[in-house]
Amino acid sequence: MKTRKSVFAFVFLVLAACGSSSSNPGTIHIRVAHLSPNAPAVDFCVAKQGEGFVGPILKGLSVTGGLAYSEVTKYLELDAGQYTARLVAPDAKDCSASLASLPDYSLPNLSDGTYATVAAVGVIGATDATAFTVKPFVDESTVPSGKVALRFVHASPGTPAVDLGILSDSTFTGLFKDVAFPDFATNSGIDSNGYLMTSPISSVTVSARPTGTSTDALVVEGVSVPADAIASVFAIGVMGSETTPLKALVCVDTAAPVGALSACSVVP
Repeated sequence: MKTRKSVFAFVFLVLAACGSSSSNPGTIHIRVAHLSPNAPAVDFCVAKQGEGFVGPILKGLSVTGGLAYSEVTKYLELDAGQYTARLVAPDAKDCSASLASLPDYSLPNLSDGTYATVAAVGVIGATDATAFTVKPFVDESTVPSGKVALRFVHASPGTPAVDLGILSDSTFTGLFKDVAFPDFATNSGIDSNGYLMTSPISSVTVSARPTGTSTDALVVEGVSVPADAIASVFAIGVMGSETTPLKALVCVDTAAPVGALSACSVVP
C-alpha cells in the first residue's frame, strides 16, 4: 500500500489554535475547496470544540487575496478532534464577522490520521436544493500499489444527477453512476468515501452524462492519472452559464502543492 504523506506542517495552527496537548490527540489533515460559482473569494477561521476561533487562516499564510472559486488549499495540519468552520472576507482582520452573514459550519469529529476536504458548494442566496453550504468529505489516504484511487464529486448546482465514465468512439463505460449534487457515487465498486480503485489512466476521454441519457453534458479529452495517485474530480459551475460554465476540476491529491494550493486544474 502507498501511504500519503503530509505536505504541510501548519505550525501556526497547531500552536495557536490547538496548543500543546498532553493527551496527544494526533493529527488530521484538512483542505478547503471553493466550489461555489457565485461566492466571492473567502478566508476562513476554525475553532476546536470548546475553544475560540483562530485565523483568518489564509491571511496567516500571507495569502491576502483569499481562496477564489475553483481553488483548493493544500492540506493543513490540526490536532485531531471536532471543529467549527467560519467563512470570512479575505480582508477580515479577525474572525468576528462571517462572510455575507453565513452561519458557522460544524465539521465531523475526525480521528488521528484522517484526511478531509471541506468544500463550499451551492449558490449564495438560493433557498432550494442548490443553496450554499459547506460539505465535508473524508478523503482516502492510501492506495494499493500500482493502482489509482479516484473519486468524483458532483458540485454543480442545478445540474441533474450524472454518470461519469470513459468515452471511446461511441462506447461509454460508466465508472460513477447516478451521482447527485452535492455528493459522490455509491454504486458497486465504490468504497464508503466514494473512491474507485482502478488501473492508471492514460490519455482517455471522460464524459459526464445526465443519468439515463446518452447525451454528453461535459467531455474532457486527454485525462491521465498516474499509478499510486489519489485523485479527485469535481463537477463545478452551472450548466448553461456563460460566466461560470459546467467544467471539471481535476486534483491529483498526492502531487506536490503549488504554493498554498493543491495541484488542481480546471478542464476543458
